[in-house]
Amino acid sequence: MIRKNIVRALVAGLALALVGGFVSDALAAKEKSTQTEAKFIKFDAATNTVEVKADKSKGPNAKLLKKGSATFNVKPTGSILTRTSVAINGKKGEITDIPEGKQVNVYWVPDETKKGEFFARKIDVVLSDEELDALYPE
Repeated sequence: MIRKNIVRALVAGLALALVGGFVSDALAAKEKSTQTEAKFIKFDAATNTVEVKADKSKGPNAKLLKKGSATFNVKPTGSILTRTSVAINGKKGEITDIPEGKQVNVYWVPDETKKGEFFARKIDVVLSDEELDALYPE
């Protein structure tokens, strides 16, 4: 009886280890983001897109995005795992908090649901020297 329970526990542990390995492999296969430096133009809540004026990109998909006007699909709400996160001076923000003309870094991947389009995973707002001086005076 005790041997059967030990064998069952070992089999269950092995099964969990295999499933855990498959899950971690699936998570590791998630595509790496490409970073694009840009000026923020606008957020369109009706279509859940942001428009930026892209400058330079670096990362695995940098060649897919040309300089100039670019549109990214966003998901402003939901789980942190699926939505577009926004950071303003390293603190959580909302897409609606980003003013027009602000310098941003957009971290994006090709959109899995819309072929030929891009999905912004994260938008970091870059503060100007003047804004940093006002926040952190000497």
